[in-house]
Amino acid sequence: MTEVEIIGEIDAKGRMTLTKELRERYGLKPKDRVRLKLIEAMPRKSFLKECTGLLEGEGDAVKLLHKKSPFRF
Repeated sequence: MTEVEIIGEIDAKGRMTLTKELRERYGLKPKDRVRLKLIEAMPRKSFLKECTGLLEGEGDAVKLLHKKSPFRF
């Protein structure tokens, strides 16, 4: 079994796309089956929900947002 790491997005119908390069490398065709091993889920965060109230009374909004942003890794 070959392991390949990809990071992708799930569309509105719950689907993920494998790149053309990956499909060609492994000879994958429509209706072929693949095994998916989920190691980590990275749910999309809402910028507005995460930042609400973050900057109240703190001074320079730009510097503060860069320092306290929940989107920084």
